[in-house]
Formats: sequence, structure tokens, C-alpha cells
Amino acid sequence: MTNNAVYENDSIICVTGETLRPGGFLLTERAILACGLEKNQRVLDVGCGMGATVKFLRDDFQIEAFGIDPSEKLIKLGKDKYGLPLDIGKGEILPYEDSSFDAVFTECTLSLMDSYERAIREIYRVLKPGGFFIAADVYARNPEYIDELKKTEVKSCLRNLFDLGTLLNKIDDKGFEISVLEDWTSLLKKLMVEIIFEYGSMAEFWKVTTCGNCEDFKDKLTLCKPGYFLLIGEKEGE
Repeated sequence: MTNNAVYENDSIICVTGETLRPGGFLLTERAILACGLEKNQRVLDVGCGMGATVKFLRDDFQIEAFGIDPSEKLIKLGKDKYGLPLDIGKGEILPYEDSSFDAVFTECTLSLMDSYERAIREIYRVLKPGGFFIAADVYARNPEYIDELKKTEVKSCLRNLFDLGTLLNKIDDKGFEISVLEDWTSLLKKLMVEIIFEYGSMAEFWKVTTCGNCEDFKDKLTLCKPGYFLLIGEKEGE
């Protein structure tokens, strides 16, 4: 029996590495430079997995980075392997004080949360005035098919493609000023090519990592035309 959570399946790591997302650290570094994040600033990675981004921020930029993720399996792997400051928890209920961080990352994880609106509200709370909310995630270029896709049972960020217009409005409503919005669908397409090279087809990949018969999911996903974006929002100053 396969694990319906793609991000917890060992098979995905052979394609994505420990980042578990398209592009690896490319957009992470792009965001660091765009936000001007500096040594010793406090950064939180929400949905950190094994802590790949936390380690990258600490090792390459000397940023005081922390991570939180609901997967006990991935948190244990990260702690055992790297000794990183990782907590078990959810983005909707962040166990940190108000105005604790200079930046918060959600890299292909906001779409996995039970309530992304609540998570955005929590991220706003824990950010310092002028702090940055950085999101890289998936969206539907044909959003009219999103509701049908959500009826499938595959537990992947691709099941929860965003309607980008709706997401932007929600982020703006929570008090963020969006300073960067870039389309990086090319990274998602590149990952899909790598998966096909590794497994022979996307259908075989879904079979191995999530479910025995994913035809319904695959068909509805194709209709949605998945894309990938980078977004940076700045918390209003006080």
C-alpha cells in the first residue's frame, strides 16, 4: 500500500532531492536577494520537511533559520541527520510570538495546508513590521477546473492548485503589499520531464508515490494546466 502523501514518499527524493519542490534552491536564493535578507536575521520555513531550506539558509547565508512541519517522519529525519532547529506543527497554528521573524517561507507548502487563509494570518502575526512573506507554489492556468481536481484523493500540492487571482486578493486582504510576482512554470515542466525520465511516465510516478489508479487525478490535473509562481509580500510597517 502506497503513502498518499507524496512529500513523505521516499521515491520523490530521487527526483527532487531533499527540497521536495521544483527548482531546488533557485527560488529560495532569488527571494533572499530580492528581500535583502542578511546574516543573523530570523527566518521561518513553514512546511520545512527535512529542513533542506533551513540548512541552506544557515550554511550559505548565516541566517538564523528555523523550520516547522506537521510530518513527524520528516522532522525526525532532519533532526537526526543535521541537528537542525525544527518543530512539529502546522502553519495554521504557529507556536511563536508576535513579530518574531524577518521573513517566512512557504515553498510548495501553502497549497498543502488545511486552511491557507488561516496560515497567511498566522504568518502575518509572527512577522516583524516590514517583514517578508515568501511563497513559491502551484496554480491553475485554467482555474475553472479546480473544484473538480479537489475531489480527488491524491495528497499532493498539485491537488490544491491555487486560483492565483483569489490568492492574491486573500494575501492583500491580510495586510501584505505584494512586491514580487513571477511565473516559474518552466521549473515545474522541467521537474515533470525529470520524473518521466526516471519513471517512464507521470502515470507510473503517481502509481508508485500515491495511488494504484490515478487516471481521474491525472485527467483533471491536465485540464487545470498547472503552473508555478514566486510571490513576495511585505508586511505593512507600524
